[in-house]
Amino acid sequence: MSGQTMSRIVISGTFLVAVMIGANVVAQMAPPPSTKGTTPQTQSHKSGQNAAGEHNPACQRIISECQKLGFIPGQWKKDNGLWKDCFDPVVRGNGSATRDGKPISVPVSSSDIQACRASEGHQKQGQ
Repeated sequence: MSGQTMSRIVISGTFLVAVMIGANVVAQMAPPPSTKGTTPQTQSHKSGQNAAGEHNPACQRIISECQKLGFIPGQWKKDNGLWKDCFDPVVRGNGSATRDGKPISVPVSSSDIQACRASEGHQKQGQ
């Protein structure tokens, strides 16, 4: 190989390395995507009807009480999920919140439950 060919290879390789380093720096400096109002869950619960209910003060009070009892978003596989194990049973009226298969009383008023249901379009099952 001639000296000119070797120089071109070295310069091209150096340019490529510089571009890759620059892209890595830009990727590290970019702000993370906004996740405001969302929580990592594998449940499809967060989309659709509940998104509207989360902005309702009555629903917020129910969510707050569930969180005070220790229910955590995304923990539904451990029978400790905020949505599946606490919020849904209270609002939908198909039982009570549970942990380890045992019912737990959530201290919310029936007027909050009714207001939250109305905002989400829920109907009590069996009606």
